[in-house]
Amino acid sequence: MAANWRLNTILGLTAFLLTYIFSYSNNMWQTSLFRACIGFLVFFLLGFVVRIVLNEVKIKKTSSTVDDHHTVEGSNIEQETNKHIEEVMEESFQQIPLHGLHKGDRT
Repeated sequence: MAANWRLNTILGLTAFLLTYIFSYSNNMWQTSLFRACIGFLVFFLLGFVVRIVLNEVKIKKTSSTVDDHHTVEGSNIEQETNKHIEEVMEESFQQIPLHGLHKGDRT
């Protein structure tokens, strides 16, 4: 499973403790505790998101290396497609002079 709750709990508790310690010197204990709980929740959920994204990147990287070894012709098709896209993009660009963008406001 991509998201292990224990590691996220450790990450959240670390954020909770650090937030509470640094916030306690400037705020009342209730405010510090509230902010520490928010810190725990944010880092706990952020841990899940980051681990899922990293797992997806890892899966795509391994699948692309497997595809590269199996298909040589596929890379030729991709190169031709990329070349065609670049040609179309170059043809669609039209140079417009800067004074042509303004409606004759010359001061």
